[in-house]
Amino acid sequence: MTHPDPHQQWQPAQTAHLPVPVAQQHAPVPTQSVYVGPQAVLVPQKSAGAAVALELVLGLFGIFGVGNLYAGRTSSGVILMLSFWGLFWINFFLIFVFVGIVTMPLTWIAYLVLGSLLAARGVERHNASVVAGTHAAITRSY
Repeated sequence: MTHPDPHQQWQPAQTAHLPVPVAQQHAPVPTQSVYVGPQAVLVPQKSAGAAVALELVLGLFGIFGVGNLYAGRTSSGVILMLSFWGLFWINFFLIFVFVGIVTMPLTWIAYLVLGSLLAARGVERHNASVVAGTHAAITRSY
């Protein structure tokens, strides 16, 4: 029995070049981009409890409107944030004439209640539009 020489390079066996049948020959296809159309992205439902919790917990520290931002009501959230701080400083200066002692806690309580109700309503609207399929979902075009 003879062993192959380890220093000799391996060479593939010679194969006969057979003609390719006509059915397997393909003409080159030009590259085309095919427009598939927009594909909808699923929009998850949001939790009303989370929106109310954001309003209440952050509202304890004077940060209102975050629950509305979560609910998708951006303008309501920003208006709540800015208007609370505007009224806070007005009430702060009214403390010196003893009116602010009453109006500051009333403003804070009103914003806790109003912000929570608006956030819960915003989540209900968002979820209803998702279920109905009318939500303006982000679409991707490929």
